[in-house]
Amino acid sequence: MKTIFLGLAMCSTLLVACSASQQPLSDNTLVAEVAATELQLQNFTHNQNIAGKVAYPISHQQQSYWLLSSEKQGLLLTDAKGATLSQFAGNFELVDWRGNVALAGKHLDLIATVDKENGQIQILSLDWQTQQFSLLTSFSHPAGVETLCWYTMPQGHSSLFIADDQAQVTQRIIVDGNSHQLSDVVLRNFVGVPEVKSCAVDEQNHSLYLVESNIGVWRYGADPEAELVRQLVIASGDFGPLKGELTSVNVLANGTLLLSTPEQYGLWLVDPLQAKNATFYALPGAPAIESAIALQQNDGLMLGLYDGKSGNYYHSKLEVPLAPVRAQAKRFAQLPADGETTPVSSAGDAADDPAIWVNHQHPEESRILATNKKRGLMVHDLHGKVVQQLDVGRVNNVDLRYGFKLNGRTFDIAAASNRTTKSISLFAIEPDSGKVSFLNDIATDLDDVYGLCMYQAADQYYVFINDTDGRFQQYQLQAKQDNIAAQLVREFSVASQPEGCIADDLNGQLYFGEEARGIWQVSALPTKSMPRLIAPITDTFVADVEGMSIYHLNSQRFLVASSQGNNSYGIFALDDNNRYLGSFQISMNLAKMLDGASETDGLDMVSVPLGSEFPHGLLVVQDGHNVMPSDKQNFKLVNGSALRKLIEGWLKR
Repeated sequence: MKTIFLGLAMCSTLLVACSASQQPLSDNTLVAEVAATELQLQNFTHNQNIAGKVAYPISHQQQSYWLLSSEKQGLLLTDAKGATLSQFAGNFELVDWRGNVALAGKHLDLIATVDKENGQIQILSLDWQTQQFSLLTSFSHPAGVETLCWYTMPQGHSSLFIADDQAQVTQRIIVDGNSHQLSDVVLRNFVGVPEVKSCAVDEQNHSLYLVESNIGVWRYGADPEAELVRQLVIASGDFGPLKGELTSVNVLANGTLLLSTPEQYGLWLVDPLQAKNATFYALPGAPAIESAIALQQNDGLMLGLYDGKSGNYYHSKLEVPLAPVRAQAKRFAQLPADGETTPVSSAGDAADDPAIWVNHQHPEESRILATNKKRGLMVHDLHGKVVQQLDVGRVNNVDLRYGFKLNGRTFDIAAASNRTTKSISLFAIEPDSGKVSFLNDIATDLDDVYGLCMYQAADQYYVFINDTDGRFQQYQLQAKQDNIAAQLVREFSVASQPEGCIADDLNGQLYFGEEARGIWQVSALPTKSMPRLIAPITDTFVADVEGMSIYHLNSQRFLVASSQGNNSYGIFALDDNNRYLGSFQISMNLAKMLDGASETDGLDMVSVPLGSEFPHGLLVVQDGHNVMPSDKQNFKLVNGSALRKLIEGWLKR
């Protein structure tokens, strides 16, 4: 090994590998450790120069094939030497391929491409029994398509990312993974990058990579429920090792990125988690490779290359040590959403916490109270429609109890933490109609009121409220002549920020979450007992721990808590030493055109019947990213029957 200065004049008959730092270099010269390994660029015996753009290596039943795009000849399936086996007429450059997709009773390969004559996106199938292409569907896009790439979602749906010349990205479902039929559902639209050149998806890490020509490679969350943020993985110019225009990105089976930089006459292999150790490979003969697609094999990479300078296709074998192909990550159980509420009226992070009020006379007319933490309290029916809105301030969490008596009147009562007034806001709920009305505020001395829940012991009603600094206060409500007062009866604290909590009235226990540590249990009575940690965070049940509630099944109690960091919900058997049963996610329901739920803050559930639609109760969760289409936040509804079936199955293991 020796240290040299790598410039564009370094091209030779050898492929040269160089470890490069992502730190900027003042003289724009790349200092690298160099190791040499031979590489031969091979011409295709047939279809060498067909005015194309993408040479896609494919392996089927241990045989090698190529998928070639051509402006003149359309889309070609060829043998290992490039001889045409089948052809689909058209004018194509962009191509992405997805193998072995279940569709209409068959397993087919799918190809996404763009007809340059009319700008239509075309979805083709390849049936290996006949080796023939078929047009499945086509659709238009409102702007010029610059690149597209497949993504198989965790729920099994085949979706397509489309990046256009207006710096917009659209994600749409092409194949429904449940019905195995063609679909046409736009999941979301978001701002991408200008001068986008290429895209690719890492399905193991659910990451979308976009190439911005003169900037570098950006990473986004591929799952539509992921937070819409981006990260620069590797940069060009003064801030990274890439020089000149970056034209393509391809994700290997082990997650490594393959990049092409034609002005450097070479390729890059980049570990997106350690981009500073990126490796450059200079190519013999100084070809300006604009497109590079790799098939990872046991002994290295099979490369399909397009030279923008000569217009030729090449193929090559790159024998380099690579990390093994990653095993498929274990998926959480999936419960589809069954309904959703009307989006809140406020933009941004506004929806937070629900509470289900049960109409005991007419259960199907029960209500969902939900907070808009920028405005007030919303009241929904079980179809998610808003029936009331009470603009009382920035209420964060809400809970309720039944049968409160005040001045000869009996009503159900709700309490909410109000960050505008640093107080507990109280509401009356009419038992026969569910109509909600504001009563009065209970002042606290907390600086930043946050989480809240209620507790009832016989005819005594309590409210727990916490502060972002870790303090908890417990108030006992007291009926006066015309309003409700409260007495502070207890205080305790945890080391870091809490929020969600739930009281088990029958057993006199309070469960609460410390977002960065896990779930605690303590007596709900105003005693001096100390909390104990019953469910610490793990690799599966992760921070932040948010909303929680208790589901009752066959005289057993099951705590369900939001694991916000991985968009899941952990279930704990409280009567079996708080045993962790497993976690589930709330997934999209294409049949009902509902997206799933992610980054959930608050949740609530009941196990009693709520009419024929919800015979085993209901789970309601806040949805931090409301998509399909993109809209303001809301709350998702999950049938209690699905939750019940999941728990019963886990108990039998």
